[in-house]
Amino acid sequence: MKEIRLHPRQSRIMRSKARFKIVRAGRRFGKSYLASIVLLQQAGTKKGDYWFISPTYKQSKEIIWRMLIDLIPLNWIAGKNETELSFHLTNDSTIKLKGADNEDSLRGVGLAGCVMDEYAFMKPFVWEEVVRPMLFDSGGWAMFISTPKGYNHLYSLWEQAQNKKDWDRFHFTTYDN
Repeated sequence: MKEIRLHPRQSRIMRSKARFKIVRAGRRFGKSYLASIVLLQQAGTKKGDYWFISPTYKQSKEIIWRMLIDLIPLNWIAGKNETELSFHLTNDSTIKLKGADNEDSLRGVGLAGCVMDEYAFMKPFVWEEVVRPMLFDSGGWAMFISTPKGYNHLYSLWEQAQNKKDWDRFHFTTYDN
């Protein structure tokens, strides 16, 4: 297991108590690393199902699979499935990597929390119609991490979050890491 090190801006995001967080940051800020730490911290302390969702399944594997293998303490892992990109933890939590490119495969389960990685590059209804309802029963959380892509649905969500209770938003450039 690697030592966990967050830079000050990542730590600021981590300290936020908001249920929903939006992180708009430039490339190489460390968004995926931060997301992996959040997933591990949450899955390690509260039993439930946790997902990391990227625009494509392949991206999820390339972005975070190896990072999670390096970060999860070995004594936390009850099992892992590289074909399904999932970890089963000893406290009965699961962490699964998913792709938004097959949105119908995301339907059905309840989630304790999820990360929407590169949300600006997903179809907006993946959050609105598919993922958000899966968080209702559990009161689960979501973190949106993305590089900006103009004035699209990420920007709209960012604007809406400004006046919503239980939402927090963060914006950093690549240089801020």
